[in-house]
Amino acid sequence: MTSWIEAVPAFAVALLILAVPGAAVLAALRIRGLIALCLAPAVSVSVLAVSAIVAPLIHLSWGIPVVLLGTAIAAGAAWAARRCIPALNSIEAVSGPRSRVGLTAGIIGALTALAITTLLLILVAPTPEQFTQGYDSVFHLNATAHAVETGNASSFAVSSFILPTIQSSFYPGAWHGLVSLLAIVTGISVPAATNLMWLAVAGLVWPLSGMFLTRVLFGARPLLLVSAGALAAAFPAFPWLLLQYGSAYPNALSNALVPVGIALVLLILRPANHHGLEPAQALTLVILFLPGAITAQPNGVFSVLLVLTPLLAYLIYSWLRAGFGRSRRTGWLRIALLVLAVGAVAGILSVLPQIRSLFSYTSPAFLFFPLALIRNFTHAPAPIWFPALALTALVLVGIRAGFRRPGLRWLPAALVLLTLTYPLSAGTNLTPANIAMAPWWDNPERIAALMPLLAVPLAALGLVRLVDWLGANGRARKLSPTLWQRKGKVAAAASLAVVLAFSNPGLWQMKGQVEIMFEVPPEPNGLAQIDAQELALIHRLGDYTTADDVIANNPYNGSALAMVLAGRHMLFPYSSQGDLNSDLYTLRFWLNRVGSDQDVCAAAKRQGVSYLLDFGTDYIPAFNDPRSLYPGITLAGDSEAFTLVASEGHAKLYKLTTCGGVKL
Repeated sequence: MTSWIEAVPAFAVALLILAVPGAAVLAALRIRGLIALCLAPAVSVSVLAVSAIVAPLIHLSWGIPVVLLGTAIAAGAAWAARRCIPALNSIEAVSGPRSRVGLTAGIIGALTALAITTLLLILVAPTPEQFTQGYDSVFHLNATAHAVETGNASSFAVSSFILPTIQSSFYPGAWHGLVSLLAIVTGISVPAATNLMWLAVAGLVWPLSGMFLTRVLFGARPLLLVSAGALAAAFPAFPWLLLQYGSAYPNALSNALVPVGIALVLLILRPANHHGLEPAQALTLVILFLPGAITAQPNGVFSVLLVLTPLLAYLIYSWLRAGFGRSRRTGWLRIALLVLAVGAVAGILSVLPQIRSLFSYTSPAFLFFPLALIRNFTHAPAPIWFPALALTALVLVGIRAGFRRPGLRWLPAALVLLTLTYPLSAGTNLTPANIAMAPWWDNPERIAALMPLLAVPLAALGLVRLVDWLGANGRARKLSPTLWQRKGKVAAAASLAVVLAFSNPGLWQMKGQVEIMFEVPPEPNGLAQIDAQELALIHRLGDYTTADDVIANNPYNGSALAMVLAGRHMLFPYSSQGDLNSDLYTLRFWLNRVGSDQDVCAAAKRQGVSYLLDFGTDYIPAFNDPRSLYPGITLAGDSEAFTLVASEGHAKLYKLTTCGGVKL
């Protein structure tokens, strides 16, 4: 696939994957129009993620039949729930001209965001086959390739290719399920499928989620919806920062769904202030939302709670105060129940190794705390530095307008809380700050990506206020009052959003940084996973090796990418592979002795090692001395046991020709 035009059919399939399962379930619940458009991807992710988990349990290979079966079961369950639960059965589907206008506005806003995101992606990646060279790219690309090869995209199996001694381990695999399904259905490469699914999530799922939250917060005015959708593409902190940092694809999927979770909780907690769905529908959708949120990246659930912390704190305080208003006994009983509930949740979470591991990561401070605060509030987190002044002004206008609305007094506090998160990670090394940011691994990039969750709807409200002011005081209304009232405001909002996006220097700075991540340098540069010489040799592996061969490698020099790019079995397919069996330990440290040492030879035979891919000692930036982690691999090329069969510049492929003193 050499051009983005060729990718259009596959991109259409990606959209169908994200739309059809959720649309079927929502239709069974009689949810239509704009709300169905916005919610369908979140429900689809849940249906697909659960289907991927169940498929291997019933001995089915991952693919369209599994998806159809899972969709049919989910839609049937939704239909049965609506028929059997009175609170759902009594709700009538909303339709009519007003509903169609809102749907049209949502489509315009989403397509505007998609156009902006697509243009920037084409500028940073001239072809869909290019891949980012972030640290996490190797794992996510190889995990997806593993799911395609094995026909198993379960969250309990997606990481099994780096776990030789563990039968099953949970890793959020919704992203890999989506991308592997796209690759299986269309036959395109995993890198191309990854780029197209990222574009679908960043360019459409994220704007639609932002529109739904905006609608729940501020109403269904078409101008507001268009503004929210279009402005979702204007903030560099998300989705671009997570692509620039390590290619955190699962976290990007999770972040794109978080606004839906926030909005659904609001519809349950405050039905008098927020409209669009009845509480029973919202509760049903929360149940449908959670599987996808957890299997995309569990920190998305924490992100929902973080944004709603001020509101939840106020509601808990009001509940406790009402209890004491009845009697002291009732008040203390409620406090006891609260403590027990918090303790139970904390206890359950603490027994999960995935949760405990979060607290083992800390990011050293690299910014002055006040500077980190300012940069986060002005949407300029590192590596960019130019503040988004216009967007920040719109957010402030939106806060002022939103604060006046009933039931939204918690919004400024939520924005302040989000503003503080980035400096807590990037601007301090205090232990309490590290603990508070643990759900996001205390990682500044993942945390900075949270700001647009509220900034998008607030900026949209600010843009509406600006367009209304222009309509009331500007010349546009005088020139054509009818056009301005009916269609001009929507066009003006979409146009202003595009101007704000492309006039933001920070977005262009981010574009430059992402472009670097997609580059394949001609020679080793210490930043990229692989260079042009290494990539050329990977593309030639099919001339010398078969799919059954196992190739020894040091994963810290980028050679692990041969798994996804050439379809080859790599002895060490990921750099941070912590689970090794005894043979892998032996080969890691002593492969250079395979020609004379019987034990090393036996280990190589058991693992099926027949080749060595040597990309030299230009290691990816990860540890101070990765050479010491794989000395046997590093020295093996100079041993008499291996014979050179192909090379491209400094990149070399060797064949194992002597094992334990015996010629092969």
